[in-house]
Amino acid sequence: MKLRNMIWIGLVLACGAGCSDFLDVQPKDKQSEKQLFSTRGGFYMAVNGIYNKVASTALYGKNLSYELVDVISKRYSPLQANTYLTALSSFDYADNSVQTGLSNTWTEAYNTILNCNVVLDNLEESDGILLTSEYRMLKGEMLALRAFLHFDILRLFGPVYKNHPEAAAIPYNESARVSALPLLAADSVMHEKIQRDLDEAESLLADSDPVIEGGPMVSLENDQDVYLRYRQLRMNYYAVLALKARVYLYAGEQAKALAAARKLLTDARVDEYFPAVDPNKLLANQDNPDRVFSTEVLAGIYVKDRAGIHSNYFSSEQAGNNYLHPRKNFVNMSLFAGETQDYRFQAWWRTASNESEGGYDFIKYEEIAQPAEKGETEYFYAVFMSLIRLSEVYYIAAESEPVLADKYAWLNKIRERRGLGVLTVISEDDFMKRLRTEYLREFMGEGQIFFMYKRLYATIASDENGNDANAYEPREERYVLPLPSGEIANR
Repeated sequence: MKLRNMIWIGLVLACGAGCSDFLDVQPKDKQSEKQLFSTRGGFYMAVNGIYNKVASTALYGKNLSYELVDVISKRYSPLQANTYLTALSSFDYADNSVQTGLSNTWTEAYNTILNCNVVLDNLEESDGILLTSEYRMLKGEMLALRAFLHFDILRLFGPVYKNHPEAAAIPYNESARVSALPLLAADSVMHEKIQRDLDEAESLLADSDPVIEGGPMVSLENDQDVYLRYRQLRMNYYAVLALKARVYLYAGEQAKALAAARKLLTDARVDEYFPAVDPNKLLANQDNPDRVFSTEVLAGIYVKDRAGIHSNYFSSEQAGNNYLHPRKNFVNMSLFAGETQDYRFQAWWRTASNESEGGYDFIKYEEIAQPAEKGETEYFYAVFMSLIRLSEVYYIAAESEPVLADKYAWLNKIRERRGLGVLTVISEDDFMKRLRTEYLREFMGEGQIFFMYKRLYATIASDENGNDANAYEPREERYVLPLPSGEIANR
C-alpha cells in the first residue's frame, strides 16, 4: 500500500466516522482527498484529525509529555522490572525498545506534518468553500503546527544547538508528497524554516483568529456549529507568540525572545483570557480541582482518557511495573525544599499510599469527579493537557532580560502566582538555579524539562535529579537522541 494512502487511512481513523463518511464515498486517494475538501465541514474534520494525531501516545499523549522525555531528564526512579523505562533513565538509546519508541515518535511527527501540508495545499484551492478569515485562520494554524512539530523533533534528535548550530539535524517537510528529504543544518531549520513559518502564521492569525476578540472559549457560530470554539485546543494567535519566544530562546537570540515575550505579556487581553489559577478553586476543592491550571494554558490537547495516565503510570497502587515516581524524599526535601506552601506541591503531589515505595505520587492527571447534575457537560480541564503555558513566557522573559534585577522581577511574578514569596536579587548563578527549579516544578509531566537541560547544556545537579541523587554532567550522547535506524538507512 502506498504511504500516502496509509497516511490518509490514519487521518480517517483519527477523524472518526464523520470524517470517514467523506472518504468512503470514493476510495481512490486523490478522489478521497478532493471529496474531503469539497466542503467547509470537511476542512474542519481534517484539521480535527490532525490535532487528534498530535494527542497520540507517540507524540504529546505520552512520549513527548509525561513519559519518554521526562524519564530521560531524570524526573523519576522507574521500577527495575520495567526494562524500557530503566533503559531510558540510564540514557541507553541503543536498547531495542527505546529505539522503537523513538522511531514511533519520529514517524508519527512526520506523518502529522505531511497531513498539515495536505491541508495547506487544499487551502490554496478552497476559493468559494471557506470565508477569507477561515482560510487565513486555518492556514496560520497549519503553518504553526508544522513549525511546532519540526521544532520538537529538532530539539529531540538535533544537535546541542548551543554548541553545534551548523551540524546536520533533521529534514523539513513542506510538501504533501512522500519523498526522501535531506538533513538540513540545525541553524537552517531554525532560521530559514521554523521562524519563517511562525512569522507567516502570526501574520495570518493576527487578523483572523477569534481568540483575539473573544478569548479561548469564543464561538462565532450558533450552538450547533462550534468549529471556532475551544481555541486553547488549537495553535491560536497567542500560542504562536509564545512559541516564537520559545524558538528564539532556543536559538540563543535573547533580544528577539524578550521582544516576543513582552508582546504577549504586555497585552491586557492575555491576563483577561488566561488568568492565574484560583487557589480557592484549586486547594479548597477536593472533588474537581483544576490541577492542570487550565486557565493559564495557551495551547493544549484533548485526551479523553487522561485519567488513565495517572492510574497506569503514577498511582503507587495501580500502575504496577509502569509506576513512575521520584526517588524517596526528593519532592519534599529537594524539589520543594522549604517551600511546600507552593500551590504545585499542594495540588500535584500526594504521599504515596504504598509505604514500601515511600515518597510521593504525582497526581496532576488524576481523575476528578464529574458534574452530578443531568445535562451538565464534563469539566473541560478533566481531559486537557498543556502544550504551551503562559508561565513559560514569563520564564523566557526572565532569562532574556539583560539586567539582573529585571530577571528576578519576571520570575517573582510567577512565584507570586504560585503562593510563594518574592526572591531577593543575589547573583546570575542564583537566578539560573532558581529558574531551573521553576522549570522542574512547573513542567513535571509535560516534557519541557529535558529540552531546558539540552538548550542550556547544563548538568543535572544531584538536588535536581529525581532518579538517583547523582549529578549528570552534560554530554552529547545523553542530550542528542539517535535518528531512527530506518531514517539513517535511507540516507
